[in-house]
Amino acid sequence: MIYFLDYDFFMTLDQIQVLQSILETGSFRAASQKLNRAQSAVSYAIRSLEDELGFSIFDRSGYRPRLTKEGTGFFKKAEELLGDYQSLQKTVQYLKRGHEPVIRLAISAHWPLPSLISGLRKLAAQFPQTEIKIISEVLSGEDLLLNEQVDLALSQVFQQRSGLSVRKVMEVVQVPVCASSHPLAKLKGKAPPDELAKHSQVVLRSTLDGPGKSAAILNPLNTVSVDNFLSKKELLRGGLGWGFMPEHLVTPEIKKKELVITHNDVQKIPLSLAVRQGQKLGPCSQLLWDHFSSGKVK
Repeated sequence: MIYFLDYDFFMTLDQIQVLQSILETGSFRAASQKLNRAQSAVSYAIRSLEDELGFSIFDRSGYRPRLTKEGTGFFKKAEELLGDYQSLQKTVQYLKRGHEPVIRLAISAHWPLPSLISGLRKLAAQFPQTEIKIISEVLSGEDLLLNEQVDLALSQVFQQRSGLSVRKVMEVVQVPVCASSHPLAKLKGKAPPDELAKHSQVVLRSTLDGPGKSAAILNPLNTVSVDNFLSKKELLRGGLGWGFMPEHLVTPEIKKKELVITHNDVQKIPLSLAVRQGQKLGPCSQLLWDHFSSGKVK
């Protein structure tokens, strides 16, 4: 039996469920038949609840019991409680079947988000009780995995490490760009390294601190670092420097000539699906692993 305690009274979930049955069936007699109880037991449950509440739930003056004003207000909140309890019951059954209550997914900032949607839709459809937590990361997916801060990573495996099971999913093309108003733009896509080094390079810094956590930096003494590509793109558009950007994120700006290519140095960034070696995947994690390792993700 579940009791809801307060300083002045207590009620049971059973009493509220009896009340719900009366309202659904329209009478105490019909509720007793539905609940397979004696009508006197149903009446006693409601009388006890009314005594504890300090007001009448039903107006019994007519042929059928009707909710009083106070009863209507009480049952409105009680319905929310019953809904929460039913949700709790579903969650218990969900967990008993081994389904994960939460999936923590590290997503590289380079990852094209549209290619993520189909997998998450499939997960939400099959496992609606599972909460999805997405952690955007830069050059840190393997650390987040090994530190058990996430369950899966869709990431650039910056340093191949033991302890991870990795499967390549795609490559993302990066291009070096600057604003059309930047001095490098006058070199018409042929800026040499010594000229590039004279200007600030806007770079993406790692989510986690640690050695070897930067890539493709020409002059470490002349950089501006940010933690996301949206900020990086705005700084580049504003003429603050030059930098590498995923092609899919700057194609519109290149077409509008807001950004231009600084030099011929296209980079291909491999993105992989990774889990810890020996990690036991639950059904939700397994679904994501199967989906993103299928070779059909673009």
